[in-house]
Amino acid sequence: MGKKYLAVHAHFYQPIREDPFTGQVPQELGAEPYHDFNEKINAECYKPNAEAGNFRQISFDVGPTLAMWLERSDRRTHDLIVDSDREHRRRFGVGNAIAQAYNHTILPLATTREKRTQIAWGIAEFAHRFGRKPEGLWLAETAVDHESLEIMAEMGVQFTILAPWQAAGHADTGQPYRVRLRNGRSIVVFFYNSALSGAVSFDSHATICAESFSAQLLTQHLDHQKMASDEPQIILVATDGEVYGHHKPGRDQFLAHLLTYGAPQQGFEVVSLTRYLQLHPPRWEIAIEEDTSWSCHHGVKRWRDSCGCTDGNGSWKWHLRRALGRLAARVDTVYELQTTNTLRDPWEALEQYIDVKLGAVSWREFLSQHRIQGVTNRESSRVLRLLEAQYYRQLMFTSCAFFFEDLDRIEPRINITMAARVIALLGDTGVINLMNAFLDDLGPGKSWRTGRTAVEIYKEVISRHRPRRRCVAVGGRLTAA
Repeated sequence: MGKKYLAVHAHFYQPIREDPFTGQVPQELGAEPYHDFNEKINAECYKPNAEAGNFRQISFDVGPTLAMWLERSDRRTHDLIVDSDREHRRRFGVGNAIAQAYNHTILPLATTREKRTQIAWGIAEFAHRFGRKPEGLWLAETAVDHESLEIMAEMGVQFTILAPWQAAGHADTGQPYRVRLRNGRSIVVFFYNSALSGAVSFDSHATICAESFSAQLLTQHLDHQKMASDEPQIILVATDGEVYGHHKPGRDQFLAHLLTYGAPQQGFEVVSLTRYLQLHPPRWEIAIEEDTSWSCHHGVKRWRDSCGCTDGNGSWKWHLRRALGRLAARVDTVYELQTTNTLRDPWEALEQYIDVKLGAVSWREFLSQHRIQGVTNRESSRVLRLLEAQYYRQLMFTSCAFFFEDLDRIEPRINITMAARVIALLGDTGVINLMNAFLDDLGPGKSWRTGRTAVEIYKEVISRHRPRRRCVAVGGRLTAA
């Protein structure tokens, strides 16, 4: 009989919640009795899953913006997660954690340079945290295009995870596939089991009992022809990690019982995706459908305009994205013009600037590697602000702002706040003031629920902060001051 495997992949992620002007997380309504949603979800999900040992058996990614918060705010939980990957490496020679594109940008909607930066920063953050290069990388919302896959493969990523409808043609979710790319490269894709993943995510009754789930649901999805022909097969359940305890209370215990008792009792070997690839490399090839995702049945339209996936009038998404895109283009032009005579390669320096943010190298070390000789301290300070502006320029495109139905929510506000920080940093350089142009572009964006405009949200954001702030290097990390 062919061997049967179960892999559970959990995508753990939260957007950056720190105010970029103060470095502090504001108190968030709805998170009570906790200060903010990071604290609330940590108490309900990340901490109990780490303490239950679930991270040792699953395949997982932890978004960089979440991992940085955990490292600062709950070091014990952070270390339990990192140690789970180390233990997996000691047992099998491969880890079970994979990387994530840095701040959850929808890569098919990004420019080539944005894709490179997001992937490079995600890989660097992972290597800094887990002490090794990642074998796999999670794409935000599993949104995919060939260019992103090509950049991933170029940077050493071996595999990713997609929904079965993202395959061009029928995909057997019981096996991985190789996707051929340009320049002779390729990347492996796992397609998750959509019925089981949907049941875990949305059907509370399905996950009451791990033993029943295993006996009744898991076994239904086995390919008996493969079993009879002695072929291995994998059932992959992929969901947001927050399902296990936050979205569905108590499901951290369901996961623990599923991995330890339920699935093994039905003859499944529980594996990570890296372990399965180690045992059973892909034998078949497949093509993918570009500009598709796991949570929008209109491709990636959900993150750029109105579509049937959300209620109400979503035209504000188009206006906000256009405004952010125009601001980003202006920021890039200023950055390139202002750093051409100070940095050897401004765009290579940007890809490596994440090492400064992580504290892996000091600002002085970074400058010695990238600065042209003879650059003054004043010019170096300007470069620092320009790089900081580039950092927050990336955060402007965090996907959460466009996922939900309305403009007047915390998620779009966070992205608009990042844009305000970008504009303030460029104003500090004395080079250009981009606020008026940005406000003109924001103009048409309006909440269909409350009537508030994106301009009003922007003005409210900047009214809470001094108009000019500077950033300083403290212990290898950059802090707003």
